[in-house]
Amino acid sequence: MKKREELPVVEGFEPQKKTISMLSANLLAIALFVVVGVLLGIPYLYFYGAKEMASWNTIFPWFLLLLLVGLVVHELVHGITWLLFTHKGFNHLSFGFLPGGVYCHIDVPMPKRQYVIGALMPLLLVGIVPTLVAFCVGSLLWLLLGIVFIVSAAGDMMIVWAIRKEPTDVLVYDHPSEAGCYVYHKTVQS
Repeated sequence: MKKREELPVVEGFEPQKKTISMLSANLLAIALFVVVGVLLGIPYLYFYGAKEMASWNTIFPWFLLLLLVGLVVHELVHGITWLLFTHKGFNHLSFGFLPGGVYCHIDVPMPKRQYVIGALMPLLLVGIVPTLVAFCVGSLLWLLLGIVFIVSAAGDMMIVWAIRKEPTDVLVYDHPSEAGCYVYHKTVQS
């Protein structure tokens, strides 16, 4: 479970909670798995045929190992990307489990653009890049990993979607105990 912590006070800003339900994120992930699996699986089969399907028994242990490694890497990519933007130390990150998922939390508010980049970076590096590798080299293992890690970014995509209409000058603080964030809006000075 994520640790409870005090919200940081940012002078001139007022926080607003923006969270998503883990159930909704997991339901989206299931639907996304079917859609992404079909959209990527059909072209892959067209280009490479079904011959690799017979190698499933050989690649399955590698798939499980790389799946576990990839889950850790996914969360590290969030954290490292956010640390690069905030110039803070690793002690500002925490990792753990929520019901229905794993998380990386940073305890530093940051501009919306930087938060969004950090939220979506695992989708790119751990999901899309392996998928491109799969199509370049004809690897069923990399295709399956790519699909799984695109789908595993469903919650991240939902959080970004939830803040998409927020102004660019807001600060975003990763929620310490739920899937989502706080958006800090500038307060009106009188």
